[in-house]
Amino acid sequence: MFQKGQDIIWKSSLWVVLVLLIGCSSSRPYQLTDVSPKYKEYQGTDLDPHKTKEVLIPVTNNRKYDEFIQEAHKAIALLEFGENVALRADSKKTVGEPANQEMQAAAYLEEDLPQVVTKLPGLLQTNQDLIDSTPNDFDGPAIGRVTYALGNILDSLKQYSPKAIGIQNAIRNIRSDSNNYNQGKDIADAEIKPVVEDPIIIPEVETKKKPEKIILKKEENSSKISIKRLNRKTKVTGKVKATEQINELVKKEEEEVLSDEEKKDREYTDQIRNGLVQVFQWEYYRRPQNLEKILATHPIPRVRSAAALALGRLKAGRVSLQNAIDKDGYQVRPAAYKALSDIGDKRSLSYFIAGTKAEDPEVIAVSYEGLGKTKDPAGREMILTTGLASEYVVIVSGALRGLAYHKLDADVEVFDKFLKSNEQEIKEATLEALAIHGSRESLRILEKFVTEEPNLALRTIDEISKNPSLSATFALIRLNESQTDEKINKRIGESLLRRKAFGKYAIILIEDDYLRAEPNERSRPVSYIKNKEIGFVLSETKKEFAVRIGDDILTDKYIQVKMESTLPGAQSAFVTGWVFYPKLDIIEVKSLGSDGKSGKYSNLKKGKHNNLFDPIEEIKVPKKD
Repeated sequence: MFQKGQDIIWKSSLWVVLVLLIGCSSSRPYQLTDVSPKYKEYQGTDLDPHKTKEVLIPVTNNRKYDEFIQEAHKAIALLEFGENVALRADSKKTVGEPANQEMQAAAYLEEDLPQVVTKLPGLLQTNQDLIDSTPNDFDGPAIGRVTYALGNILDSLKQYSPKAIGIQNAIRNIRSDSNNYNQGKDIADAEIKPVVEDPIIIPEVETKKKPEKIILKKEENSSKISIKRLNRKTKVTGKVKATEQINELVKKEEEEVLSDEEKKDREYTDQIRNGLVQVFQWEYYRRPQNLEKILATHPIPRVRSAAALALGRLKAGRVSLQNAIDKDGYQVRPAAYKALSDIGDKRSLSYFIAGTKAEDPEVIAVSYEGLGKTKDPAGREMILTTGLASEYVVIVSGALRGLAYHKLDADVEVFDKFLKSNEQEIKEATLEALAIHGSRESLRILEKFVTEEPNLALRTIDEISKNPSLSATFALIRLNESQTDEKINKRIGESLLRRKAFGKYAIILIEDDYLRAEPNERSRPVSYIKNKEIGFVLSETKKEFAVRIGDDILTDKYIQVKMESTLPGAQSAFVTGWVFYPKLDIIEVKSLGSDGKSGKYSNLKKGKHNNLFDPIEEIKVPKKD
């Protein structure tokens, strides 16, 4: 009996040990595709860190441990993969081989590595904490197996933690190196095909005989002037026909006197004139296909340049412009670069990177601006490190505008620094950049600049006006309320009229309060508001409410407004809520008359208008009381 009891206890203990062993000893292989499916094409290649080694991750059936092990292996695999990509790309660059595969991998890694580098310190701390708590969460042999797995992870994290920043920078360098991008038709094609040289343009000299003048032929042995009369058979009485007849005879007379060289000059001038007329015509009718044909086939470089610039204004013809950069001469290439910059297509990234290394400062400047429009992280790094550090004012100006298109809050500090420059051109470019950036902080800097720099106040208002956002409209109304200069108020009024900013706007009168989710002082606050903030009026309540303000109890309506959000990290730049009417001033901007060319800026509470604005001087609108 006693022996049978011992057998039962022994078998039960054995089953417990087996369950623990099974529960803690199961494992599965870890592959590159476990990090992300987008790395599938690199799995099993020389770039795959798991090609030469088998990585097994334990399954502990403890959620806390399994989630950490999964996340840690993902971080380690990405760092190992990144290191392989950087080393392979560097070795290929040394021997002159293309690094296409590495470039594509670097594009993926550039998205994932920053998060991994940020999480590394936390992973190291969590790893150590889990090792310390393993005896409390596991029993028997499972403790050793989990501790062993965590120890290996800790060693790998400590190995790659000091190298993580270096790996990330190496990946960025791969992306920013223009040698890794295809240059349109490639350098090899450029070496085989001869470069199309621009025809030599004979400059016009003032001493040359102008074709517009009638040159009269002198007789050799006499000072008399020979005058040809109209043939009686062709005599006309109509004024228009007579003029055409005379012009034809004058032209024929001129052709008889002009030399061959002067005739060529005239033909060349006519070609330029006709070509430019065609460019303006097709731009007006928005026919980019016709402009692309002129860019590719017209014999005069000046006309081809005009066609390129017109394509940029129409935001069309990217491929044709890139072909012009690859094949055309020095006079057309800067215009093609400017047009590509106006378009700002991400597919032109390689051209912008190549353009930043050109010899012409104008080409470099527009390339940095185009680079910013692509919003490529590698492009932003180039703008910050090389563009803004240039010794040329025009390049720094282009880089500032390019940086603004990224619309990152961290860049506002950079703009604020350059706004204090002694160079007028850099100041003006910074004003443009702040308006392009268009954030709440950027517009506040511009508003402050209007007061600090009266000489550039109108220019600053014009730059704010170029931004079509509601935040820019709020900034203009705030400026109109704070400024007393008639010129500034007139310019603001014209801007509000052009942007059709018609409607009612609320100006906060109290020092500190909240925007409420409902028309009730006890409802949930949705945003913090303060004095002189602006909101767009959406509606008002039909009934009135009694609200205590200080020692007084006031009865009035609630106004629903749309305002800029003051909550850090808010998903939207604007928030909607309710404010009690006595806490507001209401401004109305409206159009006067059916022509829509004049307007009125009124304070509804005070019952009077502050200014009447009309951008067209000829139209006079009488003032009303």
